Amino acid sequence: MSITLRQPIIFLDVETGGRDPARHPLLTVGAVTLGEEGQISRPIHLLVRHPEYCVEPGALKVTGIDLLEHDRAAQPPEEVATALREYAAGPGRVMLGGHNFGFDLRFLRPLLPDLRKVFRSSYVDTKLTAQFLIHAGVLPHGVGTPLAQLAEHFGIEYTAHHALEDATATAKVYVELLRLVGAGAGASPDPSGG
Repeated sequence: MSITLRQPIIFLDVETGGRDPARHPLLTVGAVTLGEEGQISRPIHLLVRHPEYCVEPGALKVTGIDLLEHDRAAQPPEEVATALREYAAGPGRVMLGGHNFGFDLRFLRPLLPDLRKVFRSSYVDTKLTAQFLIHAGVLPHGVGTPLAQLAEHFGIEYTAHHALEDATATAKVYVELLRLVGAGAGASPDPSGG
C-alpha cells in the first residue's frame, strides 16, 4: 500500500550532553523531510558549538560524540538556528515529527525561541502513535515503543543515537505505522491488493 500525506513532515532528532536542557548542551540536530508520497529527502545534520560543554559522560558514551572533534566541526547556535529556519522555509509552516519528541523539543526551544513561527505548533510523535496502536490492538504488545524496537519490528536498519540516523529511522517508522492503519484519510490503497 502506498501512502499519501496531505503535506510534508520534517522529522527531527537531537543528541545532547545529558537530559537537562538548563545544564546540558544541545550537540547535534538531524532532520529529514518526509514528502507527500512517503519519500524521504533533504537530510541535514547540524553540529552545535558551545563556549563550554557541561556533559554527562554516559551521554557521550551513548552517542559516541568526541567533544574535541565535535567542537572543531560545529557551528555557533545562531548559525544552526538560521540553517533550521532556512530548512523549514517554504509555502507555510511545516509540521514536525519525532520519536519521544517532547525530549527533543525541550532542547530545541532555547535554540529556536521562534519555534512556533518556524514550524506548526502540532507535531507527530511515533512513540505516542505506537503506544496508541498497541492499545488498539493494531501493533503487537511485544513490540515495545523504543525506536530501536519499532525499527527492528519493521525491518528498518539504522545506527541508533546519531541524530540524522534517528530522524531517518523515525520517518521510516512513521510510514510503516501509516501503512498499518491504511494511512488514514490520505491513504492511496494499492490496486493490486498487496
